[in-house]
Amino acid sequence: MARDQIKVPYGYEPPENSDKGTVMVFETFEDWTEHEMSACIAWAEERKFVRVIFYPQHEETLRRMDIRSEMPYYARLKHLEQLLEDVDTNLQVEVDKWEGKRKKYTPLDTSLNFLTEKSSGPHFICMSDRYANLFVTYPSFKEWIKKARLVIFTQFRVPLHGKLNDCAERWETVDFGNGI
Repeated sequence: MARDQIKVPYGYEPPENSDKGTVMVFETFEDWTEHEMSACIAWAEERKFVRVIFYPQHEETLRRMDIRSEMPYYARLKHLEQLLEDVDTNLQVEVDKWEGKRKKYTPLDTSLNFLTEKSSGPHFICMSDRYANLFVTYPSFKEWIKKARLVIFTQFRVPLHGKLNDCAERWETVDFGNGI
């Protein structure tokens, strides 16, 4: 097969692609408001991400992670979709419903593998401070922090786990201004 040839002027350098990869947001989403959603989308646009994947987790997964959720999965999913209806953005915004189809406990590693295989990199994992404190205690955390950057949004204002200091250059905190 022949390659297509293009002609460019001498000294031409193609512009750098300034858009980044994919942000995967892990949260219950039951207490999110339009303000948090718009702040999250604005942050993703400011950082020039291409795609944002919202990943609500099933009640069984949350129960095993010791995270309380008063609303069932489908009610949280409906709430999240209603929040996203009013969002006006050029980003590819997606709600991943894979865990709802499984209807059972899904380890965080399995979810991350699933999402990173189907989306382009670089990958950013965005989770609340309580999720991050749990994630850092998992044995696979050291492997994931090498593959993806961690973005912690300070939703619950809990102190961060000390193990995060070992990889301080691979994570950052953001505030979506939820006022909790």
